Amino acid sequence: MGLFKYLLGLKDVEVNGNMHVQTLQKKFAENFGTQIRVYAKSKKGINTGKGAKPADPKATLASVSAENTKVGSIVIKKSKTVGDIEKQFEKSMGIGVQIASPDGKKLAPNDTKLKDVAKEMA
Repeated sequence: MGLFKYLLGLKDVEVNGNMHVQTLQKKFAENFGTQIRVYAKSKKGINTGKGAKPADPKATLASVSAENTKVGSIVIKKSKTVGDIEKQFEKSMGIGVQIASPDGKKLAPNDTKLKDVAKEMA
């Protein structure tokens, strides 16, 4: 797929608590050409760092959110930075996520716009 066609194809993604982790990951890859890691809740709250455990792909997002969090809906926009999207998940859904490179080997820099992650880290 050509880069121009790819950039035109980027679409915003709506996310809610009933969505399964694997559905989010699939839509994210299809729409942004990169990966999103979703982490399971821990006793300490939201953890995306050392010792964080990946969420079960078949779990709903609401079931992996932090305790006592009202899970809302969000829209992931290609114009937002990686850091803004990660904070949006944490504040609106109580979920820890990390956006990674297309091959999933490196984490995307927080100041990079989502629309640029795939082309800059490919």
